[in-house]
Amino acid sequence: MAKEHARMARFTAPGGRFSATATTLTTLFEWAWSIQPAEHSGGPAWMDTDRYDIAAKAEGNPSDDEMKRMVQTLLAERFQLKFHREKKNMGVLAMSTGKAAPKLAPPAEGETQAIRVIPQTGPDQKIASYHVVATRFPLSQLTAMLAQQLDRVVVNETGLDGDFDFTVDLTPDESLPNPLDPTLLMTAMREQLGLIFKSENAPVDIFVIDGAQKVAAGN
Repeated sequence: MAKEHARMARFTAPGGRFSATATTLTTLFEWAWSIQPAEHSGGPAWMDTDRYDIAAKAEGNPSDDEMKRMVQTLLAERFQLKFHREKKNMGVLAMSTGKAAPKLAPPAEGETQAIRVIPQTGPDQKIASYHVVATRFPLSQLTAMLAQQLDRVVVNETGLDGDFDFTVDLTPDESLPNPLDPTLLMTAMREQLGLIFKSENAPVDIFVIDGAQKVAAGN
């Protein structure tokens, strides 16, 4: 079973093989510690630009968390990545549920973790909407993806854990032509999934990168 994670990180279970293709150290850092872009600061500029191909192998049949710990160790040893944590009060988007149960289904047997965006064409053969299909998808991945688009820390306050199946249709119009417009995204999530977003201030753990050593590609 292959689990494909956002932003070019991928591992296969069973087998414990991890690979990342043309990926920045910043991307690997965010994936390994399950953090969003707004949840870290500092570090040299090359972390956002230099790209690496990385392959690693873990023993046995590791879980998602075990694979992430392996990558954490790899980044500390290979790139000498060092950081500390600080608490910072900042504006976040809190994701919660409404009065009705959210429209999230348990994953079907044998499904792999994936998210697909399928363009839907109209009578004139132009793209009219986008049908998003997520399978075996954890809300932690959903909040991370939304944080990328909304440029805000998104906090999961639904109380729901585990993986889910769900679908969302994004239909841009003249006032909101971008299918990833924040207003369009949050409206679709509320009306179609029952997930509500509210701005609030909250203390957030911020990872402050103290340093990292550049590694020549291929080493």
